[in-house]
Amino acid sequence: MAVDVGVFLPMLHGDGKGQAAEFAAAARRAEELGFESVWASDHLTGRAPMLDATVTLTMAAAVTTRIKVGHGVLTLPLHPVASLAKQLTSLQFLSQGRLLVGADTGGSAWAQWRGGLVDTPAWAAAEVPYAERDERTDQALEQLRSLLAGYPTQVGAAELNLRPRVAWPPFLVGGESEADLRRAIRHGGWFPNLASPAHLKRMIPRLSALAAETHDTAPWVSVAVPATLDAGGTGKRREAQADAVAHRYGIDAERAAATLVEGPPERAAEQMVEFARAGADRIVLSFPDTDWRTQYELAARAMKSARAVLPVRRTATAGSQTSCGGWARVTLDVERATGAYAFVNPLGDDALPGDLAEALEEGVRDGLAGQARAVRVRRAWVHEVDAHPRVFREAGRKAVAEALAAERAEAAAR
Repeated sequence: MAVDVGVFLPMLHGDGKGQAAEFAAAARRAEELGFESVWASDHLTGRAPMLDATVTLTMAAAVTTRIKVGHGVLTLPLHPVASLAKQLTSLQFLSQGRLLVGADTGGSAWAQWRGGLVDTPAWAAAEVPYAERDERTDQALEQLRSLLAGYPTQVGAAELNLRPRVAWPPFLVGGESEADLRRAIRHGGWFPNLASPAHLKRMIPRLSALAAETHDTAPWVSVAVPATLDAGGTGKRREAQADAVAHRYGIDAERAAATLVEGPPERAAEQMVEFARAGADRIVLSFPDTDWRTQYELAARAMKSARAVLPVRRTATAGSQTSCGGWARVTLDVERATGAYAFVNPLGDDALPGDLAEALEEGVRDGLAGQARAVRVRRAWVHEVDAHPRVFREAGRKAVAEALAAERAEAAAR
């Protein structure tokens, strides 16, 4: 199982004086070091000062060209859907499709991380009853799903149709209740906070069983974990860090210790491999240490070592156009691994009708024909929808060809 690694942007400390430039510097450095994504947290009030996540990610996107930008995570019930959809559409457009949207109800471990399960001032200011968080989250996810894909959508008393239409970004749903897991299945991504490899091994079969009930594919799994790396490898900070995590999140010390990525880069790499083999597709590291530069450097070394023993995943985007002007554009994550080919359409039939999904899958299979090893396509999503299956077949073939060509080029360079 391949794994992507992301990092949180630095947190503000004290009044944040002199830190403004560090956010841009951190985003640029994360991209230079090869991380897949950078992340920003979202809350109105809490235990520490924090900037608006979408504004912060827009800055990060503006100073980079490749790295993805993610919310970790939005509390959806607290955000008016219409304005949030406009912000997400704008960020997805300006970042040229690099957005990842982490979201939860405000009742998961993510809320505890931000500053308390019931962040009373935020809920009161938004005039949203905390008890309605599940219902409001479900409604917001469905509305955002439709609005970002460019479909007319009922929001309150009005029907909205946002332009420009953008690629529907991956949505990663936090929380561990059955309702949370079903949301994650519906929207294609699960994003627990403080989940150890052992916890993932217990939860992922549950996810798969729930997905099977509705004939869905189990979602991608991203996990956020605290990290404290130590170049010297003394391990002196491990016990103190585990105690701090246990106290802050209200979990026992054993679970806290199992959640941490810590120690020298060699040890951290082993832990990343454990997460990947337990089923994590993405690991997002947060650093309590104020020296983010050193932590990023050490984490990059660990990531490089982990990738040396894990399969490689490639992402490629390709398009196809008909002579009459029809256009389809798809993105695929192609991973060489042992196992059967799997096609995932997280958009669902509401955004990609079944005949077009079948045509896209057929094109992907054609592109994989004759490969020496099994190739699993873990994701496929559509940037433009055209009601012509031939266009989607060709786009699928091209996307696979581009992903495999990138893999061969990198292998040759090594």
